[in-house]
Amino acid sequence: MAASGAVFTAFLTLSKIQSADYDPGFLAFWRTAVALLITLPVIFRYGLGIMRVQQPGMVFLRSVFGTMGFILSFYAVSDAVGLPLSEFNAISFSRAMFITVIAALFLRETVGWHRWGATLAGFVGVLVMTHPQTGVSLGTGLALGAAFCMAGAIALVKSLSRLHRPMTLLIWANLLSSILLLPLAIWKWPAVAPSLLDWSMIGLMGLCGALGQYLYIRGMSIGDASFLSPIDYLRLPMAAMVDWLLFHLLPGPWTWVGTAIIISATFYITYREHRLSGRAATPPL
Repeated sequence: MAASGAVFTAFLTLSKIQSADYDPGFLAFWRTAVALLITLPVIFRYGLGIMRVQQPGMVFLRSVFGTMGFILSFYAVSDAVGLPLSEFNAISFSRAMFITVIAALFLRETVGWHRWGATLAGFVGVLVMTHPQTGVSLGTGLALGAAFCMAGAIALVKSLSRLHRPMTLLIWANLLSSILLLPLAIWKWPAVAPSLLDWSMIGLMGLCGALGQYLYIRGMSIGDASFLSPIDYLRLPMAAMVDWLLFHLLPGPWTWVGTAIIISATFYITYREHRLSGRAATPPL
């Protein structure tokens, strides 16, 4: 999980640097295209049977959510918008709150008052961080939109994983996202062809995005969720250090206060649900 945070921070850093010369839509396409190329050996090994799905509409909707999350994320941290990486990461933690709302309203899951209370506290943290009384910035709005879209994708994955293998969902996610983003990439294709160095940086960016996703899934699959989830918060100081060293930016004090509220609420949800699932799995004496 710590390695995932470091690689994900590198991915965002490369995205922000490359956005000075290339449109975020162009970069978002190559993020998914590189990930798709990485999964090709899996398809060759197991055959097209690994791509068989039972809920194609839900799989497509998951890809739409994920694709929109990618686009909004790239534009939020782009050089033109200028949202600091640390602030983007802080806002991204609010996706746990959005997942609760989506699970209750659309997936018909039972949500108790503990989760609703923590969700409300998390949204208060978002309000403190974004201080809407002074006007929500474009970068903040894009980051919130990205968090909501990623929450939708995660909620659908939780539902789809009951009938599909994780690798099947990963392959379809990258394939459909590449198809959905291709028209935008063609429209925003640079007038001057990227240099070999730029292609190398774009490829490295895509590799970091795919590797960060794999490390996160791998960490969650072999570790205790209640212990690992707080480690994901290491992304915040990592991103703050990059902001300070490379971009000479640091988030203001209200950002840190709002982040503390969001992290506390998210940790409470994660820890309590882990305890409840452990209690349910314990056989009676």
